[in-house]
Amino acid sequence: MIKKYFSFDFQVIGKVYQNIQQYLINFILIIQGVFFRKFTKEQGTSLGLVGWVENQKDGSVKGVAQGDPKKCEQMIHWLSNVGSPKSKIEKMIKTNEREIDKLQYKDFSVRDDKKQK
Repeated sequence: MIKKYFSFDFQVIGKVYQNIQQYLINFILIIQGVFFRKFTKEQGTSLGLVGWVENQKDGSVKGVAQGDPKKCEQMIHWLSNVGSPKSKIEKMIKTNEREIDKLQYKDFSVRDDKKQK
């Protein structure tokens, strides 16, 4: 029996509370100041998923996650409701959901910002 995997693309949009004063600031600071990509990679890896995450010019974070369907559902919940400790998720857009026969990545990686400039 061939094992089936699940794959989805995602984009996370939100804001961050910074310092004790909890001022709302634009989501771009999640990228630069609260390690959203780092925590996304750690969460994906801990769930046994593969894929990637990267910053976008508009301040959002985008990526792909692949793996066991139940673990993907846990990742979707994390991306939609949890995020990094200082993040406040406004919206998680999930696209290109599909069943796949083979994983397309070897691990979960953070893509370099310099490629976007």
